[in-house]
Amino acid sequence: MVAVFDILVVIGILASAILLSISLVLLLRKVLTRVINRKVVRLDESAISLVRWVFAFFIFASGLIFALRYWDLRYPRTLPEWLIANFDGLNTAFAIIISTSLVILFINSLTGVGIQRITEGKPELEGTFRLLNRLVIVLVYVVGVIAALTALFPTLWGALTTILFGAGFLGIVVGLASQKIIGNILSGINLIITHPIRIGDAVLIRSDFGFVEDIRLRHTIIRTWDNRRLIIPNNMLDDEAIINYTLIDQKKLFPITVHVPYDTDIEMARRIMVEEAEKHPNVLPELKPIFQVLDFTEGAITLRLLFMAKDQPTAFNTAVELRYAIKKRFDQEGIRLSCPVRYIITQQGTQEIQASG
Repeated sequence: MVAVFDILVVIGILASAILLSISLVLLLRKVLTRVINRKVVRLDESAISLVRWVFAFFIFASGLIFALRYWDLRYPRTLPEWLIANFDGLNTAFAIIISTSLVILFINSLTGVGIQRITEGKPELEGTFRLLNRLVIVLVYVVGVIAALTALFPTLWGALTTILFGAGFLGIVVGLASQKIIGNILSGINLIITHPIRIGDAVLIRSDFGFVEDIRLRHTIIRTWDNRRLIIPNNMLDDEAIINYTLIDQKKLFPITVHVPYDTDIEMARRIMVEEAEKHPNVLPELKPIFQVLDFTEGAITLRLLFMAKDQPTAFNTAVELRYAIKKRFDQEGIRLSCPVRYIITQQGTQEIQASG
């Protein structure tokens, strides 16, 4: 007869394992966050997250094995024979997984230092080395998992060999089912090799402006101007038209457009707009501000000012400040900005509406 005490012991062991696993996840997250924030070495966050959960699973699995061993000692031959026979195999498999995780941490820290040194003067190479780093990490984990499964099931390697070399049709089916994943990975490799975008580049994609934060195997992360994160599958980047403001030359020629009435002194408006641009510290002196009478529209003259800034974000912020400065100068000089005029014809005529306007 099963004693209540033994049931409570098993439940206590499992509960302790779960609590220790959760505590380890939170502790590792806190410690690794401090390490990453120091920016001494840029660690691969995806690999760190994977290692963290592997360690947590190891603690839980160890508690589970310990509880099963306790139960088998107290009540022999009540557990399945295959489970009892594989206790040692389970320990070996978990030891292999933990060893693999430690190797991953070592590789990640070592390559983090190497990538930082190599890309210090060549930031365009960062994406390439990080992709190679992730491929190595995935390869090491695949080898570790296969070794752990082989230790747990000694006949597994022969079965895997038979499946890999004998099930051609199954391989075709799996390949067709995973073509999107494979396509994203191949597109990610293509992005890394051809460098249409690089980590840190300022880009415009689908009317969203942002900075390339990371290029991973399956997707690219873009941090938008309002601190959102766009997660874009890599195969979509092959089909989309992307404006890269950083590639080759970061300098940006930016326009400011204003509409003024037809009775405006154009020469005075030109002088004000050019002077305000020349006074601004962000306007590059290598290209003098260009004033243009762009168009004659219904009820207004369209004026445009072109200026050069060092990059797209600086150009945008400079334009915002110049619009404010130009409007203040226009008000001081008595220059009005044009706005649409609407005439409403009623039975009372237009005289009453003009008086109320």
